[in-house]
Amino acid sequence: MVVGRRRSAVGRWCCALVLGALALVSSAADAPRGADGLLAVPPLARVTDYAGALSPQQKQALEDKLAAFEMAHGAQIAVLIVPGTQPEPIEDFAHRVGEAWKIGRAGIGDGVLVIVAKDDRRLRIDVARSLEGALPDVTARRIGREVVGPYFQRGDYAGGLSAGLDAIFRQIESEGLPAPRAQPASDAEADRFALLMPFVIGGFVIGVILRRIFGIPGSLLAGGGTGLVAGKALASGLLGALAGLAVFVLTVGGGSRAGRVLGGRRGGGVFVPGGWGGGGWSGGGGGWTSGGGGDFSGGGATSDW
Repeated sequence: MVVGRRRSAVGRWCCALVLGALALVSSAADAPRGADGLLAVPPLARVTDYAGALSPQQKQALEDKLAAFEMAHGAQIAVLIVPGTQPEPIEDFAHRVGEAWKIGRAGIGDGVLVIVAKDDRRLRIDVARSLEGALPDVTARRIGREVVGPYFQRGDYAGGLSAGLDAIFRQIESEGLPAPRAQPASDAEADRFALLMPFVIGGFVIGVILRRIFGIPGSLLAGGGTGLVAGKALASGLLGALAGLAVFVLTVGGGSRAGRVLGGRRGGGVFVPGGWGGGGWSGGGGGWTSGGGGDFSGGGATSDW
């Protein structure tokens, strides 16, 4: 009876640990702010939605649209949606993001930031210096008010962003920018699989604990939880399934030995698969890297809806 109660207590503790980890990942979707109350610059990504304006499918569609345009024309465009930027003006926030992300190709500087402050009802199209001829302030303002605004007034944020991006694309296409360099297929594959590493590592650590307590069912629980979290965060069922499968295989195949290493019984070290060292972002999020262009010096326009 005592052993049964202990196992039950350990089981409840482990379930709470898994649920807490899932909640932690979910809470990461909230827009972070610094001690001064200003929005922190988020990790680089083609589309970031902190305001819940897009469904996973809509977000993926916009990311695919931006990726296809970059592949065809070279220019980098990013969309960032936040609840609001107050007390900071959206122009100042856009400038901080542009300086940090440095999107656009190095030496060309063909980057565009589209920032939506949903609750403030403000839209900023921020343009890097080399595109100010293709997207002058008056054109950026017209796109915001006449193209994007009517969709946003109806609550159709995906439709407004898609139409606005199409209008931006047409302006950039007429600029005659240098053709993009083709990315090696091996690099593209590496970018996609690099997305999975944080989820696989987190799931593996939890999975080792669950595997030692519950056996194979513990590995199944860790793999399933990892798959759900990764699939939701990356808006990709396929990537989520791959992450979950990797956690299951790793914990089933080496759970006992890894558990000893994690527990410090040999050498006091901590083993994680792949040698990933965490601790910060390396200039890219969502499998996308900055071209190093930057130079967002005030070009663009803000509009309301």
